[in-house]
Amino acid sequence: MKVLLVNAPVIRSEGSSPENGFLPSGFVFRREYQRIPGAWRLYRALHQFGLGKGVRYGVRAGSRWPWTMDKPCGAVHFPFTMAYATSVLRAEGVDATLIDAVAEEEYSYEAFVRRVREERADVVVVECSTPTFDIDGWVATRIAEFTEVALAGPHLTAATVDEVARRYPRVRYLLKGEYVLSALRMARERRPGVYESEVVQDLDALPFPYRGHRDATAYFDPTMPTPRPQFQIWGSKGCPFKCTFCLWPQTMYGGRVALRTPGQIAAEIRAAVAEQGYRSVFFDDDTFNLGTERVSNLCDELRAIGLPWTMMGRLDCSPDWLYDKMVDSGCVGMRFGIESFDLDVLRNVEKGIERVDFRRTLEAITQRHPRLMIHLTMMKDLPGQTPASHAEDMAILAGLGYSTDDPARSFQLASCAPFPGTKLHAQMIAQFGEEAFRDYRRTDGGTDTVMTQLVTGQSGRDS
Repeated sequence: MKVLLVNAPVIRSEGSSPENGFLPSGFVFRREYQRIPGAWRLYRALHQFGLGKGVRYGVRAGSRWPWTMDKPCGAVHFPFTMAYATSVLRAEGVDATLIDAVAEEEYSYEAFVRRVREERADVVVVECSTPTFDIDGWVATRIAEFTEVALAGPHLTAATVDEVARRYPRVRYLLKGEYVLSALRMARERRPGVYESEVVQDLDALPFPYRGHRDATAYFDPTMPTPRPQFQIWGSKGCPFKCTFCLWPQTMYGGRVALRTPGQIAAEIRAAVAEQGYRSVFFDDDTFNLGTERVSNLCDELRAIGLPWTMMGRLDCSPDWLYDKMVDSGCVGMRFGIESFDLDVLRNVEKGIERVDFRRTLEAITQRHPRLMIHLTMMKDLPGQTPASHAEDMAILAGLGYSTDDPARSFQLASCAPFPGTKLHAQMIAQFGEEAFRDYRRTDGGTDTVMTQLVTGQSGRDS
């Protein structure tokens, strides 16, 4: 039996639809063009004259906050769930592999479907996301013309699965939430219908995620520009905090956390470096710095390995001395989710960080480690956020020396999105009704989302 797991292309424009095969209307800056010397300068010049404007390139698998942008983004996010599911299937004797069309920068849906057909798989598992779900359902239906299809991923929740089954009757299997183990169960049973998620509790018990696919060494997070190839790895998954907007901890893991042991993490890094020559490490955890003693022991392992490494964590999870030890052990970059400095806004989304002086911690790390890259994830259009509070956030960042174009002290700004299956989504439906949230394209984190209009309108009524 052969199982193929796929991350389909993400490219669209305003007029893209199932009726026209989601063809973007405009010039597409394909991968081969990007290899031409001076290509990006030419692209920017063409863009100024309108060539290619309106075409959006995006991500899906591996992204906690699926987004698009107006230029090709490449292999930003390693598709961990797909890769772990592939390795588990292979370990159990199933002929399994994956195609990551986003990493390959494949921008033709027709070419992608042809390639999937050529694989002659018995079952194709299509990972989906909320903002791309119109594309995902259409791709799955196309593939269902020649083989069995499963839809899987964070969009498949109790809030959506019945609707998905009705809209796409040719899709044979629906894998809710984290599907690492349910994909194996589906492959064994071949029972049509919904498969509930079995959340992995012991990551150390799994084989290392599969990295034998095309462009497996191309993944690179530009907010942490360390030497390539950059090895993206999980030291843990899940988060014990309860942010109402956060997608994966609610829809994929059901609030559960799994921490890997430092020895197993080090073993995976060493194996990958020996096999594929990685030159840096990026921990793409939901919250890296969970467990002070555990992280301290991991720092000892990473010091021995000797590669520069970066992480994604929280400012309220570690004592100051542990941040210092991270730097001493080779950490050259830290990403922190802040969202807002307004404590009332943070309480609205149950961030939990408002109980401590996290700003003091940020200032201390910023001052003590001037050569450390620090990247902050900020958000607008949060419940209760006003133009004034957002402006204050931007002023605080500027005062600390953070900007969007300085890799040493950078931040990104996304629009809040109410993904189905999250507490925020339920709260917003209760407040505004279901009709406002039926267009899933308006959860694209790279654009103004449905929250932009709702929050702005609400703040206007409150003022």
